[in-house]
Amino acid sequence: MPPMDVETPAATVPARRRLAADDRREAILRSARKVFARNGFRGASTAAIAAGAGCSEPMLYKLYASKQALFAAVLRHATEEMSCTMMELLDGSEDTVDALAMTAHRVCSDGLVVEIIRLRMLAMSLSDEPEIRAALVESVDRMRTGWGQRVAAAQRAGTVRSDVDADAVVWLWTGFTLMAGYRHALEGDAALADAQRLADTFLQLIRTPRQEGEVA
Repeated sequence: MPPMDVETPAATVPARRRLAADDRREAILRSARKVFARNGFRGASTAAIAAGAGCSEPMLYKLYASKQALFAAVLRHATEEMSCTMMELLDGSEDTVDALAMTAHRVCSDGLVVEIIRLRMLAMSLSDEPEIRAALVESVDRMRTGWGQRVAAAQRAGTVRSDVDADAVVWLWTGFTLMAGYRHALEGDAALADAQRLADTFLQLIRTPRQEGEVA
């Protein structure tokens, strides 16, 4: 037994275990995202997900009680990652329309973003599963709230037309992202380049026309 005045390392053990568990959970979620996006819910094998995460299936089911619970967790995790990415773009631009344009570029060029969009599309087909439906509602509500506030602020600043409904703009933008995922599923990477053209057309329609002589 160590002397009473010597601090034992026991207090550090739970922190190490917690970090290892967090790392394992992160690995499972990332592996599951890839497998679900590539193979769909029915075709996704928990054995393949576990193998991709470097763990066993029993460990996977210890953390997630069912395949539905795992998919819901993946969707929430992907939403958080997407939200952080979008907020970085917004924080880097004073113009909401420019930020949307940068978002469209990410949608059309970033494989990770396309993967997340495919997950949302897949979640819609699984909305009869309560856990998945709840995660999808959270994902969409978070996106609508964030972008809705930005669009409304842009209207007050005069960069987005005041005669359009901010919530309608956000729903139409959601439709754009889903369209990109839909076309990518059918046509592959080549379809993403044309998605950029469609996004640019939409943004031209909502941007406040510049006054003659105004510097762009």
